[in-house]
Amino acid sequence: MKNGTLAPTNKALTATQIIANLAQLEGWKLSGDGSDLVIEKTYRFASYAQTMTFVNSVAWIAQMHNHHPALQVHFDRCVVQYQTHDVGGLTQADFANAAAVDALPMLAPGTSS
Repeated sequence: MKNGTLAPTNKALTATQIIANLAQLEGWKLSGDGSDLVIEKTYRFASYAQTMTFVNSVAWIAQMHNHHPALQVHFDRCVVQYQTHDVGGLTQADFANAAAVDALPMLAPGTSS
């Protein structure tokens, strides 16, 4: 990371690299296929206010890293999806941002599925 942003990457990861990176993340899974391949994770919360606090924290990470996930926001959960559209696949930035989301201090055990 340099100046709060992830180093730019323009190269899609290979299937082997994707599997190796995914193994380092708890609860994240592959979804889609081909150029629509994403990594995603569902985070669960006790209230809408907690969900929105999480969403705003994810937005802050996205702005700091200049890498923005797709979010599906519901009352008690948020689905976070990463993909690098510019390369039509997954890059190291997707996995680094997923790890940054997992490191948010509000995420106590039992908040994701």
